[in-house]
Amino acid sequence: MSLESLKEKILSDAQGEAEALLEAAKKKAALIEAEAENEAEKNRAREESEVEERIRALEAGSAATVRLEAKKFNLKERRRVIDTIYERALESLFALSEKESTELLCCLLKEFAVEGDTVALSEDYPYPAAAEKAIAKAGYKLSSARAKIKGGFYLYGKKCDRDISYEALLKEDREENQAELAAKIFRT
Repeated sequence: MSLESLKEKILSDAQGEAEALLEAAKKKAALIEAEAENEAEKNRAREESEVEERIRALEAGSAATVRLEAKKFNLKERRRVIDTIYERALESLFALSEKESTELLCCLLKEFAVEGDTVALSEDYPYPAAAEKAIAKAGYKLSSARAKIKGGFYLYGKKCDRDISYEALLKEDREENQAELAAKIFRT
């Protein structure tokens, strides 16, 4: 087997593993979304009774005040549900197996790292030994210092530094998808 064909096989296998990891992440996200929808349904009945109670309490006030209070309450509850979804997603990332965690690290390095970057693992990275091997294999330097971030890693580069922590990735995802997620869950 030539070096080129071996290289293509390794890249093909890595691509397959990355696709499998992404598929597993999609399934996990669907499960989290289903749990959130169930939780939203449970909360919906409780919210309705609380809103009705607040409306009765505020009947002495103006109708506009009542509507505003109800909207504020609903918004607060919706934010709480969305917060719960992203908290569970963060927990799921920390619950990945060593293999899944290392594959995710490799995928993130391919996507975000550039030649010459130094990688600083988070203080709470669950599998540092496996990550060190993967970072070295990918051709990046590992910092001896740990980053004070939640999961993932921090890239120190010549041109710019990047926070690739689980928390930062989920925050970016939330900014991009929060409205769509809320529309699905709350059917708005």
